[in-house]
Amino acid sequence: MSQQAYYERSLSVEVYPHLRIALEVVDASLPMVAVDIGCGAGRDTVFLAERGFTVYAYDKSDAAIARLSETGRIYLNETLFPQVCSFEQYEYPESTLVSACSSLFFCNPGFFPLAWRNITRSLLRGGVFCGHFMGENDSWAKKEGGDLTIHARSELEELFRRDFKIVDIYEHDAEGMTLLGRKKRWHTYSVVAQKIV
Repeated sequence: MSQQAYYERSLSVEVYPHLRIALEVVDASLPMVAVDIGCGAGRDTVFLAERGFTVYAYDKSDAAIARLSETGRIYLNETLFPQVCSFEQYEYPESTLVSACSSLFFCNPGFFPLAWRNITRSLLRGGVFCGHFMGENDSWAKKEGGDLTIHARSELEELFRRDFKIVDIYEHDAEGMTLLGRKKRWHTYSVVAQKIV
């Protein structure tokens, strides 16, 4: 399956469920500014723009940002600001909502602490993070290369311990399929957490 076909398929999938929960939790008195990390073709990005957010979105793929610019063209450069960038180089605006659907585990482990610190600092008090983290049982976690960031549950809880109140953690540990139709074991944690400091 081509990269373009992958992006088209990703646009047909339901919006990340925890993103909907995050919208219910976020402090409504804060500015409506969101960041979509690893935005891909922009399914969640456009969802947020449609709900009145100014959305800053980034992905390392030129093709992904080109597809998002097409999908969200009515918002482009007004309330939608896409950028080709990496996890460790992105300059986050002050934000109310940060969404990282199936993206943060692609951050190189050596860069993850910096990326996480930047995310945490960008969120205003009362703002919400929602996103996925990869667990140790995932079949990709067992591959050689060490270029994915993997978390045990205890490590994940420590990430949020000081600055956040965890609203929900959902652990998914089961056989499944990728968007490309390949079988794999998924082990992910989906987290919604509100910044409290």
